[in-house]
Amino acid sequence: MQFPGMKIKSIDSDGENAHIDIDYAIIIKNMDDAEQDTRWHGKGRLTISELVIDSDEFPDFPATVKSADIKDNQITYRDEAVIPIKYHGNVGLTLQFNDFSTPVKFIGERMEFDVAEHEKYIEHIDA
Repeated sequence: MQFPGMKIKSIDSDGENAHIDIDYAIIIKNMDDAEQDTRWHGKGRLTISELVIDSDEFPDFPATVKSADIKDNQITYRDEAVIPIKYHGNVGLTLQFNDFSTPVKFIGERMEFDVAEHEKYIEHIDA
């Protein structure tokens, strides 16, 4: 799943859990030995639980992601992650939005995401 260009519908955070409703995310699917990958779009809810760091400033929604750091313990992924996401330990997400200078950051103990509906095909792309 690619984060730049992702459309966030809303973020709801209560200090314990953050729910990020993703309205549009680009998903790249590939198969071993295939000459081309395929590009899809999908939506879903990313949840970060047992928060230790919780942002309190958000852009106006819907908002478009400019870049993201996805933390899975000692590894930080920049701008993309393999789905489904089911991380636990020291996990988190830092989002930079277009036209919003403050990073939105959540650090917690669990992070989960899976596509909520069937993805929709966009195109074939060179691998």
